[in-house]
Amino acid sequence: MRLARVVGNVVSTLKHETYEGKPLLLVEPVNPDGTPKGPATVAIDYVGAGEGEYVIMGGAPGQAKDVFKIEVAPIREMVMGIIDEVELNGEVVLRASDSDKPRAPKS
Repeated sequence: MRLARVVGNVVSTLKHETYEGKPLLLVEPVNPDGTPKGPATVAIDYVGAGEGEYVIMGGAPGQAKDVFKIEVAPIREMVMGIIDEVELNGEVVLRASDSDKPRAPKS
């Protein structure tokens, strides 16, 4: 599992039937303090996350198949939780309320 920030929605009029009726989000991996960690990717939303929210995303072979009860599930990334806060070494380094604050670029 990884931490990420929802940076947008993905709209597709032509897609694999597995994705029908399921929201697709553009998510950017982040470090525990909320700074960007890598390129954004598309993830299927399982929890109703919104733009700007910090989330837990992940995926493993067969996981989407189990979650969505779909025999053929070509899903690589799923948003599986919305983050309230992240604590690292006894210190809160990220809070959901921080999601509206500008992020510093990763150096």
